[in-house]
Amino acid sequence: MKAKRLLGAGLAVGLGLAAITSTAVVAAQPKGGKAAAAPARPAEPPVTKKTIALTPAGIAWGQSTKQVAAVIDKMLDEAYVPRYKATSPGVKMRALDAELAEEKSAFRRSRIDFGKLPTGIDATPLKGEYTYLNKESMMTLTRDGGKRYFFFIQDKLWKIIDEHALGAGSSRGKDFQSAVVKLATALGVPGRVTPPDPDKGRYVTEVDWKDAGTRFRVIERSETEIAFAYEDLVTLSSLDSLRPNKPVDANAIDPSVASAIRKDEAPPGPPPAADKPGKKK
Repeated sequence: MKAKRLLGAGLAVGLGLAAITSTAVVAAQPKGGKAAAAPARPAEPPVTKKTIALTPAGIAWGQSTKQVAAVIDKMLDEAYVPRYKATSPGVKMRALDAELAEEKSAFRRSRIDFGKLPTGIDATPLKGEYTYLNKESMMTLTRDGGKRYFFFIQDKLWKIIDEHALGAGSSRGKDFQSAVVKLATALGVPGRVTPPDPDKGRYVTEVDWKDAGTRFRVIERSETEIAFAYEDLVTLSSLDSLRPNKPVDANAIDPSVASAIRKDEAPPGPPPAADKPGKKK
């Protein structure tokens, strides 16, 4: 099974942009009439009419890194079956054994722990999907040009992110809009749109849905790439307590500098004397 197909099914096109975006306005307005205001963004993502399934078979929220690696081993074993059937015993078979073993090992070696030291992941679009010093880690599966990221907190799987190409020949859609249209059709309801908000550190558009156990986010990466994020709702509900160490605000004043500034300030003068009774002003 190819990594880029891990998320399953093809999707049919059926809804227009006005059905998926909260910023759509009525096209036909009375002459001189005011444009309709954009509807308020819902507090919660809409509930899908179909279950948001995790793939491959065997993956489940709360699994440890070892359990996830075992599921990936089984997936890779199944993916190699056609090649084994077409390979004769001997040198080529041993080379195939080594290739499969290396893929399994590479997945285990891909683990990154978000501890005290910064990682190269901070320079990628994944920044913001994890925090440091909160027992978080990530593993990456790379196959056939596709990538899947597994996120863990306290060694429990709670998020999966897949990267997909967009374009005329992509099964996901030629662009972000068409991809969201397909998903809205497949899931049975338009998603909740979250527009970019640089003041909140969000620089791209996202659309999300949820079912009983999973939130599904579609992230606009670029004109040629999209990302699908799956998140465990139970972990999301307690994420604040699971992340006691909060990110440092890069724009905040260092406490020692703030203290020095306070010390340098001149002490306030004495209060003005009250006028004595009978004194002329």
